[in-house]
Amino acid sequence: MRRLVLLLSAGAIWLFLAALPALADGGPHVASINNGSSSLTTDSCAGCHRIHTAQAPLLLKTDEEALCLSCHGAATTGATTDVETGIQYVPASDGTRTGTQLGALRNGGFVEARIGTDDPARVRYGTQIADFYAKVGVGVSGPVTSAHLPELAGLTQPGRAWGNGANGSGPGPVVDISCGTCHNPHGNGQYRILNPIPLGNEPPPGFTPIPAPGQPVIDSPADNPDPAESDTKNYTVIQIRGTQGDDGTFLLYADDVLDGGYGPTTGDYWHRYVPWLPASTTARGSDAPNGRPSSFNLQMINWCSACHTRYNSPSGGERVDPITGDPDPIYHWQHQTSSNSRYNTACTTCHVSHGTNASMAVFSASVPYPNGDVPGVTPGIDNGASRLLKIDNRGTCQACHDPTDTTAVGDYDGPIPMPGIP
Repeated sequence: MRRLVLLLSAGAIWLFLAALPALADGGPHVASINNGSSSLTTDSCAGCHRIHTAQAPLLLKTDEEALCLSCHGAATTGATTDVETGIQYVPASDGTRTGTQLGALRNGGFVEARIGTDDPARVRYGTQIADFYAKVGVGVSGPVTSAHLPELAGLTQPGRAWGNGANGSGPGPVVDISCGTCHNPHGNGQYRILNPIPLGNEPPPGFTPIPAPGQPVIDSPADNPDPAESDTKNYTVIQIRGTQGDDGTFLLYADDVLDGGYGPTTGDYWHRYVPWLPASTTARGSDAPNGRPSSFNLQMINWCSACHTRYNSPSGGERVDPITGDPDPIYHWQHQTSSNSRYNTACTTCHVSHGTNASMAVFSASVPYPNGDVPGVTPGIDNGASRLLKIDNRGTCQACHDPTDTTAVGDYDGPIPMPGIP
């Protein structure tokens, strides 16, 4: 897709951003500012819109992706999160980025990602089979092999919402998504300003989102209780526990990463805490970047299912029409997408949202898409596309399963990394 922001000179970038205020966490994306409930004198509208000289729909100053990347791109400093190369930077005092990397973003990047997919480790914590856990650390930045905005990444993957629609319908419609498909740039108080229903409640023809009222993903408190520290959230794979707030959530800020002494290559894309998890059932089931372990997984599953309506399978097994009992002709037997105290099988366990550098190079390289397109054979379909998975080939399966049933309990001799180092 359009790469305008990367072609701008440093001086042009400054002019482009001059209308934006100094940014704290959330930047101009704060609902109370943009809806006028806190003040009618906001200045953030002019950061993105022009009333008479707009160059894009919705009165935007320029193309939507270029506008978002003017702060969240690789060549700018307006936000700590660089969604192109999948990195979060240490915040400056005004909330903009410094040149120091904080860590790798949980969702990868649209152009590059830092998922250490070629070196996952299985670590043993006890003598039970349930005490084996996979770790996927932070690796060297590499080009993505699949992305939710494939044009931005320069890929030729189809822009399909796979699994969208009623049982018995096609594999999913072709859709044109953008940053605003998933996020509300004006702010809404939800986790990562996610729209309750992707596509801003205005699906294109043939697209069937789940019924209203949608599935909001609740966020942790916006304000850091320590006035001496930044409000900037921790969006990295360094899934630490911050200070527990009054409402019981754990406040996860960038300063918690710094205070813990974690380096930018620390963390785990398989969504486990660092240092390594203690052997407690409660800790095992906690994977909540918004600080809400009791609700995040289910909310995220439901949110993804707003587009991928036929992928959600709470208990696994056969997908059938609820009225006729006929099996779904395409999405027939499925892996469960629910989670319990020991295993996290939410969508975000196996997949990232933005883009991954995992590669499908062997048998998985040419696995057909649900509509029958074969990567590397069908014109315009890349070979080796990874479907946003986190581990090369189908290592994602082996991260949890031993299909041969030959791994002796208690006898595993794999790598056991030092605490805090994936």
